[in-house]
Amino acid sequence: MEKKRYVIDTNGLISFFAGVFEDTLGFDDSTLISKKARNAIQEAVYSSEGAVLLSVPSIVFIEIYEKWLRSGEFSSKFFYEVFTPLKQSPNVEIRAIDQEVLENLLAVDGCLAEHDLHDKIVVASAITLECSIITVDHKIIEFVGNGDGKIPDVLN
Repeated sequence: MEKKRYVIDTNGLISFFAGVFEDTLGFDDSTLISKKARNAIQEAVYSSEGAVLLSVPSIVFIEIYEKWLRSGEFSSKFFYEVFTPLKQSPNVEIRAIDQEVLENLLAVDGCLAEHDLHDKIVVASAITLECSIITVDHKIIEFVGNGDGKIPDVLN
């Protein structure tokens, strides 16, 4: 059976690990992912035989480091409660920004033309992998909805 692949953005990852982030400055629990998205991530991260592959673009971690890792205590909590389970799962890959992602970055235009570079790289990663994206970002959802099938769909 072929596994369903998803690219996840920063908001989706933070929403899934909300318990880790809930006491941090800037955490917004109004942007939580759906139960369907949560179940897909759960299957990828915690099931060795899962039917889901989760691709986390490395830019997601850069954005988290830049915005949320403000103390040694939280950095340690993030490492053990978020990064380690992702790293240890056979169904999760942390993807580097490669040449193909950079080339597909040029296709991220329209409503995302002036959007954050972090998010555009996540979208370019989904285009590269030709897979769905997990996000609650309204601009990304609009881009996928208006797109020409570059990204199959959004799980939000």
